[in-house]
Parts: sequence; structure tokens; C-alpha cells
Amino acid sequence: MSEQHVPRRPEWTCQVCGQEWPCPPARTMLAEEHVRDRVSLGVYMAVQLGHAAGELNCASSSELYRRFVEWTRP
Repeated sequence: MSEQHVPRRPEWTCQVCGQEWPCPPARTMLAEEHVRDRVSLGVYMAVQLGHAAGELNCASSSELYRRFVEWTRP
């Protein structure tokens, strides 16, 4: 079983690779889990963006959108 690339909060870095979360492996994993329902992936990531916005005070809203939501769109 592979390691899960999940966020370390409140830093929002990956617990496995240390990159900003969602890191490329996490994005791949999430996209595969939601392959039949991309809308739910977008909703899930928008919720995560909301949590991150409260903890990452130095990030702009457009930066957070690109990081958390934009990649989920087809």
C-alpha cells in the first residue's frame, strides 16, 4: 500500500513529500478517487481552500484558488 499524501496542518504541506498540499501525487490520487464525479472533487477542494484560507494568512485568494481548485476543472 502506498503512502497517503495528506495535508499537514496548519502549514498545508504534504505529510509524505513536504511539498505544498495538494502536491502532484495528492492531485493524482484525488482525481482518481473522483474520476466519475469531478464536481464532488471541486466541492471537496473548495472546502479545503476555505480551511486553508483561515490558516495560511500570507496567501492571496487567487493563489489559493489556483492551488486548491483550478486544477480540478477539466
